[in-house]
Amino acid sequence: MTGIVKICLVLSLFFIIPAVSGADETGKVLLDGTTVHITSGDSYLLYQMYLLSVKSVSPDGSIWLQLTLNDENVKSAIVGAGDFFIYNKTNKTILSARVDNVYAGASEQSLVSLSPVYQYLDPDLPLPVQTEIGQGRNGSRDNGSTPPGINTPRETLIWIVGIVLVITLFYTLRKLW
Repeated sequence: MTGIVKICLVLSLFFIIPAVSGADETGKVLLDGTTVHITSGDSYLLYQMYLLSVKSVSPDGSIWLQLTLNDENVKSAIVGAGDFFIYNKTNKTILSARVDNVYAGASEQSLVSLSPVYQYLDPDLPLPVQTEIGQGRNGSRDNGSTPPGINTPRETLIWIVGIVLVITLFYTLRKLW
C-alpha cells in the first residue's frame, strides 16, 4: 500500500507544481472561434479590457474597425468582408477576427458579423475576470450568448488535489476491507 501512496504523491507533485506557478499562460486562448455581432457606431468589450469598435461602414461594404485598450487606440484598420483584422503585440497575436458579413438595413446602422474571433492572453496585462466580457460602452449586451469559462491555475489545482485524494481514499479503503 505504501508504494501506491508514494506513486500518487509523486504524480501529484508533477501536476501541482506547474498549476500553482501558473505555468506559461502565454498563448492561452480566451475567445476560441466565437461569433461577434456589432452594429456600426457600437463596441464590444473583450477580455482584459480590450474594446473592439465598428466606427463606420461605407456603402461599398468596407468597415472601419478600431481596437482600444484603456481609451488608447492600439489598432485601427479598414477591412472588407472576408478580410482579417489582426492585432499583434511583441510578435504575439492578441486578437484575430475575420469579417464574416455586413448586413445593411434601411436605417443608417449596419450590422457587422465577425467570425471566427480569437483572443489570446496578453501577458503584459492581468489575468481576465470572466464577467468583464460582452458589454460595450453604450451598455449593450453581447447577443445573449454566455461568455466562455476560463480555468484559472487555482481551479486546476483544486481538481488535481481532489482527484488524488479520491484515488488515495479508494486504495486505502480497498486495502482495509
